[in-house]
Amino acid sequence: MKAVVVITESDALSEFERACMSNPERGFTIVPKVWGRGKTGLKTGDRVHPGGSALLFTVVPDAELAATTAFLRDVRDRAGVAESTKIYVAPVDEVI
Repeated sequence: MKAVVVITESDALSEFERACMSNPERGFTIVPKVWGRGKTGLKTGDRVHPGGSALLFTVVPDAELAATTAFLRDVRDRAGVAESTKIYVAPVDEVI
């Protein structure tokens, strides 16, 4: 299993949400407002540090990883946020 985490601009979230909703077999979780600091500086969504980020998270079987990341890259490119969007993949173990 792999965890796929997408951090993107808040303005692009609707594009990712629409794309994920159009595929009912693909489960996902969205955190619409995340704040932090990266290469572009601090983003907290206030007047002093405008802008914000959103996070999309999903866990997929190894066999679905290539198709999932291709799907997310396509959405990212259509939204025009390739420069500001990060996609991370990490192994996960299910703990019950």
